[in-house]
Amino acid sequence: MLVLKEPAATILTLFAIGAAGYLIGKIHICKISLGTAAIFLSGLVFGHFGAEIPSSVQMTGLTLFITAVGLSAGGTFWERLKQNGVQYVLLCLVIALTGAGLCTVIIKAVGIDTPVAVGMMTGAFTSSPGFGAAKEAVSESVEAVNRVAAGYGIIYPFGAVGKVMFVQMVPKIFKADMVRERRLIAVKPRESGRKPARKRIRIDAMGFFPMALAITGGVVLGAVQIPLPGGRAFSLGLTGGPLLMGLFLGHLGHIGPVSMEADKKMIGPVKELGLLLFFAGAGTEGGKSFVKILQMYGVRLLFFGLLLIFVPLVVGYFFSSKILKLPMLNGLGAMTASMTSTPSLAALIETAGTDDVVAAYATVYPIALVTLVLLMQVLAGL
Repeated sequence: MLVLKEPAATILTLFAIGAAGYLIGKIHICKISLGTAAIFLSGLVFGHFGAEIPSSVQMTGLTLFITAVGLSAGGTFWERLKQNGVQYVLLCLVIALTGAGLCTVIIKAVGIDTPVAVGMMTGAFTSSPGFGAAKEAVSESVEAVNRVAAGYGIIYPFGAVGKVMFVQMVPKIFKADMVRERRLIAVKPRESGRKPARKRIRIDAMGFFPMALAITGGVVLGAVQIPLPGGRAFSLGLTGGPLLMGLFLGHLGHIGPVSMEADKKMIGPVKELGLLLFFAGAGTEGGKSFVKILQMYGVRLLFFGLLLIFVPLVVGYFFSSKILKLPMLNGLGAMTASMTSTPSLAALIETAGTDDVVAAYATVYPIALVTLVLLMQVLAGL
């Protein structure tokens, strides 16, 4: 008889989800594949049948991934911010306002219940802070809070997967020369003022010390509450805080004689492990109520949810490429942040073949968080 107790049961579930997800991720349809993000779909299925992964595992994975990309991209971040910061902000606002306008139409013209529609938008934008702000805005009614959660739950999986597919499809649709695109966004790391590497002290050979330091500082930074109008508060959370701290340490390269550089051989495996933990946890979480919510509200919500996902993406891409004239990978990096989508950032890094896209993501992400939190408060009052 096979008897599995904790933590063996969780470990088995976690890596069974991962194994199934990697197999699904190898399937190509029209030359498009989900890659590592397919673990999210695998998690949905396991979650529907009752599998559970502790939330701490999911958030540990997310923190590992986002800190690793921050450390690896830190050397180019500030240069990219100087070059395109204003354009990134404009793109973020266009995408957010497009989503908000469409959500308003769904509420006023289509007649979808306001809490459900607002929940759908937070799911389409995969925005946990926005989701929290929407729930808080209608917190006087338990029923309204539940409707926000229902809208979020049914659309979130499609928002996560849809954006992963979008960032892979765009370069293929427009037949992008990826070598040229990588060259367009490449920025030489600033080396001035740095001591030669041989004179720095490495606490450990692979660079786990700077990663641990970045995560420690990032968690603290992410917990800082910043007041917003209306008595609300905003924080960077376990995504924005570690990302900014990773970028900061990656940019510095060293603190005094102590090296803050992480070995590139370590960064890749840490990112992959982080994504496995994150996608498995997020998938099982969404799978618990996915079918129930779909049965409750029907496919009409799914149709309007897909509009909330893809209309802002399409509008954002053409604004980025035709109006702002941003290189494709720069624009896509800023777009993934505008919709606060870590899964699509991971897919974009894989598609682009470079971590340089993280600079755009990191510049826009905090702005997107604040924008979406404020918009949710406005929309919830319609």
